[in-house]
Amino acid sequence: MKIKQIYQLITVSLLLTMVAVKPLSAQSAPTATPSASPCLTANQTDPRIASLAGISTGPDNAGAPLDCWVGLDAHQWHWYKFRYGYNARTDNPPHQAYVELMMNSASCISFELWTPERLKAKEDDPSLGPVGTGSPKFMPVDPKSGSSKNLNQSTLLWSGSQAGSSTFYVIVKNRTDAACTYHLSITGKSVFYLKPKK
Repeated sequence: MKIKQIYQLITVSLLLTMVAVKPLSAQSAPTATPSASPCLTANQTDPRIASLAGISTGPDNAGAPLDCWVGLDAHQWHWYKFRYGYNARTDNPPHQAYVELMMNSASCISFELWTPERLKAKEDDPSLGPVGTGSPKFMPVDPKSGSSKNLNQSTLLWSGSQAGSSTFYVIVKNRTDAACTYHLSITGKSVFYLKPKK
């Protein structure tokens, strides 16, 4: 008799467990929490997945570019800042600063370079433009051709130097109706970064 009661108790317990617990197929998959990093991983195809943590959308907290691909939504801007240092005794001639932007979709993003002084002057004179812009990278498709087919519209370049120290802003702009991803690098012997304001 005891064995029969134990068997019934086990059967009832199993039935209750089956009714109370959802089968695996009915359980929802855990949702991933968004990453605090704006960097995109290899399996992310939608650039809007990237968080904007660490990327400034204005001049106040602009800083160094990230060493990764980041997303930029349609009609949005990202701001970066670097310091160009010049020493008249050692930097003769001045060293070049280089800005390179690679994008996932040709011509979806552009960039401009501004100094704080130029941004301030633009408030009084809206016709003023940036001190520099990214230009498509030259690729020798046909060395005899002057055609635009020799330009890589997915990579923009700028380089420059000056006989003086200054701060520069690089404003990455998406003027299209679709999100894009990009990778920005700013390099050069005279380029360095200040910590952004908190």
